[in-house]
Amino acid sequence: MTTPVSLLTWSAAILPIVLLLYLLIIRQWAVVDAAIFGLITTLITAFFVFKAPILTLSVEITKGVWNSLSIIAVIIPAIFLYELSLKVNAFKSIQQALTQMIPDRFLQVLAIGWCFASFLQGPSGFGVPIAVTAPILIGIGIRPFYAVAIPLIGHSWAGTFGTLGLGWQALMQQIGINPTSPLYLETALWTTLFTGIVVSFSGFLIAYIYGGMRAIKHGFPAIVILGCVFFVGQMITSHYFSALSAVVPSTIALGVIFLIAKLPCYQGKSIPCRIENVASDRTFATNNDTKSTSISFFEALLPYLVLVFLSAIVLIVPSIKKYLGQFTMSLSFARTTTGYGFENPAIEIYGQVAWFTHSGFFLLVSALITYIFFYAKGLIKKAETSKMLRVTIEKSVPPALSIMLLLIMSKVMNGSNQIGVLALGTATVTGGYYTYFTPLVGMIGTFMSSSNVSSNILFAEFQSSMAEITGKNVALLLAAQTGGGAVGTMISPSNLLLGVTTAGILGQEGNIIKKLLPFIVFLVIIIGILTRIFA
Repeated sequence: MTTPVSLLTWSAAILPIVLLLYLLIIRQWAVVDAAIFGLITTLITAFFVFKAPILTLSVEITKGVWNSLSIIAVIIPAIFLYELSLKVNAFKSIQQALTQMIPDRFLQVLAIGWCFASFLQGPSGFGVPIAVTAPILIGIGIRPFYAVAIPLIGHSWAGTFGTLGLGWQALMQQIGINPTSPLYLETALWTTLFTGIVVSFSGFLIAYIYGGMRAIKHGFPAIVILGCVFFVGQMITSHYFSALSAVVPSTIALGVIFLIAKLPCYQGKSIPCRIENVASDRTFATNNDTKSTSISFFEALLPYLVLVFLSAIVLIVPSIKKYLGQFTMSLSFARTTTGYGFENPAIEIYGQVAWFTHSGFFLLVSALITYIFFYAKGLIKKAETSKMLRVTIEKSVPPALSIMLLLIMSKVMNGSNQIGVLALGTATVTGGYYTYFTPLVGMIGTFMSSSNVSSNILFAEFQSSMAEITGKNVALLLAAQTGGGAVGTMISPSNLLLGVTTAGILGQEGNIIKKLLPFIVFLVIIIGILTRIFA
């Protein structure tokens, strides 16, 4: 007996997602509150509708808690790094240096919210780009709400090949595609095409948010040049070294934008900014009781330069990666089933984490090195350290709890086969038109699990099966899956929570989702139409 796919089971499966979106967008609840109700609903439907026994639910809850720890390990050092930068007035230094090197205000926003956010996504990911760039954007005068929204948009294209290609590797490993296989190269080609659409749209959307059609016209040369760097760079590197397919183009783009700033069209007066916070300087001065700009631009960027350098060295040099990667932690679980016979196989090694090659470790080391450096310079006093640590813990609790609840919710839905019923029911109803909805599945997977990596793990095999059933191109559907997942990173709960926490606007997650959702839907529709046409 298998889990029945009926109107009742499909409705029960989608109910937690609908409730979560309703509470976040319509009722504008904080994520932690909405997640509690979403999880309770998921547990009820899993137990009564999908016949998941207590043992099965317990195992899935444990999986969710374990998976959340690797993300929480990023949250805590990221927030401490923010508090550290705030204490030494690093954001003010960055603001002044950018004004000198890139006089055009709009290009400053592009440099931070698009290029630098993508640059950080290359080796790190897990919300680090949002946590780092949001306060910097606030420092140059952008309102906190948009300081979070802009990097969410700007870094999304790198959702597949970011974190040194982790999402891409997950997609290939789930299907068992060899890097030398023609299917591998074909999937990479389609994936870079879809993410290329996302990156091009991102630049224009940031411009529109900044200053409407006038900003789009003003920024057109820069957006086209940078978009081509991202797109072509990713397409080329994905065929040879997928781990660097976000690192290489974003690094080049970060250098190119300083050259673009020297073009004659960007030497005059910048266009008006409609998302400017005129009180931003006073806000930062109020929150920072230390000296004004007592550190250089290089010193202000020190933690982020250390972060990228450390990530690249450890993860790219095989001998270092192999040595540090051997220190792992994981859990093991016995086989579980539901009353319908849906089976979760036994897992000897579940959620293996190599902590010394993890983004959280890189952030922690970067924070410690930066702290020692600033302490040695006398910019931080010993008494201030305990205060920073206390504030870090206080700010970490809400996002950490929210992420844990959401991942438990995701695991319970998967372990009770709610996600399978949801996907299969949608595919059954849509029939031959399923290709239109392929990226939607990837987007929902990212929203539910806070990661394009997890979305690919959840749905890669399903997409491959659907391609075989419908007679469609496997590479195309896999690319649409991860392309939709990349779009979903714009509203990934972990990204949102890290951003609103470092920006000081905790509780605004629902408003940001509401703002970005129309653009996300537009992109998912475009990728779906292209998938249908080429399939």
